[in-house]
Amino acid sequence: MNLRRQWLGGPGGRLVVRIAAVAALAWLIVLPLAGGTSDSTLFTFTLMFTGVAVAINWNLTGGFIGYVDFGHAVWFGIGAYITAILMSLQSNGLGIGWPPIPAILLGMVIAGALAALIGRFTMHLKGPYFSIAMLGTFVAMREIVRTWGGLTGGGVGLTLPPYLNRQLFYYLELVLVVGLIGLTWWLRRTRFGAALVAIREDELGAQMRGIATTRLKVVVFSFAGASTGLFGGLWAYQNTFVDPDIAFIETRTIDAIMGTLLGGLGTVIGPILGSVGLYWLREVLWTNLLDYHLVAQGVLLIVIVLFLPKGIVGLFDPRAVSLRKLWRWGAAESAPQTEDDVLSDSGPAPPIRSAEPARARTIPSGERTRVVEANGIVKRFGGLTAVDGVDIEVFSGEMVGLIGPNGSGKTTLFDCLSRVHGLDNGSIRLGTTDITRLSPYQVARMGVARTFQVIRVYRDLTVRENMELSVQWGEIGLRGLFRRTDTATRAKAEQLMEFLMLAPMADEAAGTLSGGQRRLLEIGMALMSDPTLVLLDEATSGINPTLVEDIKDRLMSINAEQGVSFLMVEHNVQFVAHLCERVVVLDSGRKLAEGTPRQVMEEPAVIEAYFGAQGHQDPPEDGGRAGEAESP
Repeated sequence: MNLRRQWLGGPGGRLVVRIAAVAALAWLIVLPLAGGTSDSTLFTFTLMFTGVAVAINWNLTGGFIGYVDFGHAVWFGIGAYITAILMSLQSNGLGIGWPPIPAILLGMVIAGALAALIGRFTMHLKGPYFSIAMLGTFVAMREIVRTWGGLTGGGVGLTLPPYLNRQLFYYLELVLVVGLIGLTWWLRRTRFGAALVAIREDELGAQMRGIATTRLKVVVFSFAGASTGLFGGLWAYQNTFVDPDIAFIETRTIDAIMGTLLGGLGTVIGPILGSVGLYWLREVLWTNLLDYHLVAQGVLLIVIVLFLPKGIVGLFDPRAVSLRKLWRWGAAESAPQTEDDVLSDSGPAPPIRSAEPARARTIPSGERTRVVEANGIVKRFGGLTAVDGVDIEVFSGEMVGLIGPNGSGKTTLFDCLSRVHGLDNGSIRLGTTDITRLSPYQVARMGVARTFQVIRVYRDLTVRENMELSVQWGEIGLRGLFRRTDTATRAKAEQLMEFLMLAPMADEAAGTLSGGQRRLLEIGMALMSDPTLVLLDEATSGINPTLVEDIKDRLMSINAEQGVSFLMVEHNVQFVAHLCERVVVLDSGRKLAEGTPRQVMEEPAVIEAYFGAQGHQDPPEDGGRAGEAESP
């Protein structure tokens, strides 16, 4: 292991960070008490505290869940204006002004409530669409404030009564910022924080593992809005004057984004380091460059994106850009693996444990119960019918193969069964429950786990973190959501990693594994939730042949020992023939055949679909488990 990473992640590195944090906090505490500290110095520090708080709150949305908010300052402006309206002694129709604390708290509540309302409708948007929607929200709110002059003072603004004790205000802001930092630090170490990272890394994968992504996103978004509104109210009280151009100013969001990127996106300490550094750097730029300081800030942002993609914190991560690369002016950072890398497994396969290969178990038909039943499934995309009236069922303890030529609708059928896609017609029952209209996370919590054709693991998290994130979320409860991973979950993850030969890589980032190892990890993540049915999508695609045999043995063991049912999409017909007692064949979205591997391989329609009218293929010789058919 890299010595730098080992030291920083060990007791020595943690001790240095703690000492530095305590020393900085102690200095900030005694600063107002030191002789010669002027009111203007305290005012400057409180403005810096405000910038740090806004950046931390922006990071909750942009860094923790990966939703880049270009309009984040709207919550700051709302908190500032609610406070100003309530406290203003001008003729605003409200009579005498409110005391500061109730006014600021009400501004925080209203900002959080509006964030929850707007987030409910915008957080289903992806990428730039969300960013543009929030930028539009920011502009619209500023214009509403500007034109609603009877209440907000319009372009003239509102004047607040002056506050008397600048030192007390300094300590109030310091306590609130330290509390926000502590809350963020604690939150990141709970299951809730881990779920947010899962959403950022792969939202669909998180849904398919039982995480209620929309609900968590809205909670985080509304908290960030309320917290930002709180500091907006404090700023208005300190500034004693607000108008639309200073309360709703674009540079406040830009500063939050730049500070977070400079320090380290998605980290706890990054927004603090970046915002403090940016604040003092801007003061230097303003002093020396005057009207060109904004140009310099723009250049700085470009430099950060190009050469410090993981910020200051990333300099201590061996996987991030290094100082040597900075000196060489951007010698290209090792490109992250793309989705296509999943299909190439050039690395050596991990050693295979010597174990007696298991056999898929055979349960007498009278003892079986129906796990899933789909009737008349139809799914269209525009004028294309991808799945056309398919019926399929899987019984307890059964391993069923789903095969067919490319484009036959296999993965689309999986998407329908796991509720990723809605149905145009048909119904799906899981046991005795109709799940036709349920969400993916609800189906996952009912015992359906899934792997994907393109492997979905959380690449920036370790193998152990991936496993611990894939628990049965329906059983965690509200209290468990805000706690760390429990001992039983950790033990189960260790056991599965050992079983899947991933224990030696437990503390390595999942993105550094080979394709076959990531496939084993994805299977392990599916098994962490104790599923009754696993939808396995092309488990052997592009995998080292040695690992294919090992995956097969482990699937047999899981089926035999735990009774987990499998429905597997697979192009490797030999793999299916070894594992499955029943096979369903699709072609052009319709069911073409169903039966044992021998039966379907002898079907003329199946032979023609795979090989053409003149095609020929020898059927499996053992009637279902050990066929010699080649992968088409």
